Amino acid sequence: GVTVGDGGYATLYSPFACIVPENVTVYAVTSATSSKATLTEKEDISAAQGAIVAAEAGTYMFTFGEVTSDWSGNLLKGSATDTEVTGAGYVLSTVNSVTGFYAAKLTNDKFQNNAGKAYLPASAVTAGARFLSFDFGTETAIESVESVENNAVVYDLSGRRVQKAQKGLYIVNGKVVIK
Repeated sequence: GVTVGDGGYATLYSPFACIVPENVTVYAVTSATSSKATLTEKEDISAAQGAIVAAEAGTYMFTFGEVTSDWSGNLLKGSATDTEVTGAGYVLSTVNSVTGFYAAKLTNDKFQNNAGKAYLPASAVTAGARFLSFDFGTETAIESVESVENNAVVYDLSGRRVQKAQKGLYIVNGKVVIK
């Protein structure tokens, strides 16, 4: 099983293809800069791929099975057994409540990667990075605009219920709308 800590994330490496359990999201790392690792959500895990696991704290069982996700371009590496990795790399950690990839502590130009865990090799990252935060590549633009229906319950962006929408952005029936 994979144990997810209070930070809400863990890594997984399996030599076999895996089906993702309920209430768990998995990600590949598809690009990395000097400050951010871009995570791309996947439906399942291909064989011999490292993955980021996101879930509430707890232990989750992954089962082997057929997969459909395309994991080409995934930058994460891993190992099925405890392995000494030569050269610099980044490991998933939570420091002062901030979870991300931190530069691995090297001993004789090597770091330890535990069995079933994934890491980000330094070759995938711009030189000199000490920490990479997660970038989920989410858009922040408003895609569509709808009119406010009569008799609908309307909230402002602070979550306060309002009697009538004036000009501006509001939440109506769970959607952001503009009037």
